[in-house]
Amino acid sequence: GGTAWSTARRNGERHVAVYVFEKPITVFELEVKMLFERHYPAALGRFRISVTAQEGDLKAVDMPDAVERMVLMPGNEWDWKGTSQVMNYFLQTDPALKQAREKIAKQKARLPKDPETLVFSERPADNPRKTFRHHRGEYTQPKESVGVGIPKLFGPQKKVPNNRLEFARWLVNGENPLTGRVVMNRQWEAFFGRGLVSTIEDFGTQSSAPSHPKLLDWLATEFVRRKWSMKEMHKLIVMSATYRQRSSVSPSQLERDPKNILLARGPRNRIDAEMVRDVALKVSGLLTDKIGGPSVFPPQPASVTEISYGRYKWNTSRGPDRYRRSLYTFAKRTAPFAAYLTFDGVSGESCVVQRDRSNTPLQALTLLNDQLFIEAAQALGKLALDTGGSQILRQCLVRPPTAAETRLVAGFYRQQLKRLESGELDARKIVAPADAKSSKRNELAAWTMTARAILNFDETITKE
Repeated sequence: GGTAWSTARRNGERHVAVYVFEKPITVFELEVKMLFERHYPAALGRFRISVTAQEGDLKAVDMPDAVERMVLMPGNEWDWKGTSQVMNYFLQTDPALKQAREKIAKQKARLPKDPETLVFSERPADNPRKTFRHHRGEYTQPKESVGVGIPKLFGPQKKVPNNRLEFARWLVNGENPLTGRVVMNRQWEAFFGRGLVSTIEDFGTQSSAPSHPKLLDWLATEFVRRKWSMKEMHKLIVMSATYRQRSSVSPSQLERDPKNILLARGPRNRIDAEMVRDVALKVSGLLTDKIGGPSVFPPQPASVTEISYGRYKWNTSRGPDRYRRSLYTFAKRTAPFAAYLTFDGVSGESCVVQRDRSNTPLQALTLLNDQLFIEAAQALGKLALDTGGSQILRQCLVRPPTAAETRLVAGFYRQQLKRLESGELDARKIVAPADAKSSKRNELAAWTMTARAILNFDETITKE
């Protein structure tokens, strides 16, 4: 009727349930029906059903099997290991020791916890997973069985991998022609905005042909020769004459090669979403260099997570955690970080090798009005006030500004200062709260507005 039993919140543990009938049953016939719905990932591994004619108050005892076996044995047959197991179980369950256990638990809770992660574990050799070819990709239509091995198109193998470890070794074997090409093609795409094989997610029969096949082969073999060092390959690429070309393009070049497939000019493309935020933090001096630790919660509108699954509450981080690298931003699949999505970030619902790149008015509005970029502009404005504004252009553009650019920025600053001094704008609403009572708040507000404009420059968020 109105009772239920569940294994929820204790998946993978031993469970016992005892059912006592209201009236004795003289004729016994048992039919068991099982229905797995919501908690289908936690299905029963194995189970046992027992019956007894014993009368009295029967209760389920959550006692480990090893302890139960020892208790049922005569005392003179107990060994040292079994005795130790029984003693540990007694210490963990005896009601008289409850207060002592609680004190110990509180002390343990204060200790730092070791980080944990998921790892692959090989199945036992006598219980391998059966794998099949599924007709037309339909998982409900398994056909012939598929064994372990490397496709023959990769050539004869001295030692065919038959487990995950051997497969991992094959992936980084210098004789493997695939890994070096795929990795270096993705690195090339990161630097140039386009891979030598444009379909960086696909090296199969449907992929694009490489624009420079010999260059891709050389990069792959050089990668192996340099002992798979990503740092050395990155240095090699950025110091090459190809990468160090100017990114400016003439109308005739643009007509002939709009995607720069021929590599006749340097790359020019907007940086990824996470880098846009990190650049703003770096040039403003706010970036926290701490490495490792749990995820953090940078400022963003609370409404982003209010409509997500479970109505997750976004508790904005304070102090240095507020300005940690974008790598550490907490990721919720049903409510991705808003600023990243604006700049073509991904939601995390599926693996995406190649991102789209767009240019929209919303991106400019984010750079002007998002809380993080406002705080970056305030910090950058304070730096400009201290240095006379001579450094912020160079910091944001990573090059010496021209005389014309310097005059334009100085003119913009004077224009904003005039609006502030006339009362058209209120400096206290522009500067950080801690600077609202400063005697130089008008100058600081003018530099803050100038910094907002510079952070919105196309060149600030574009690699060229």
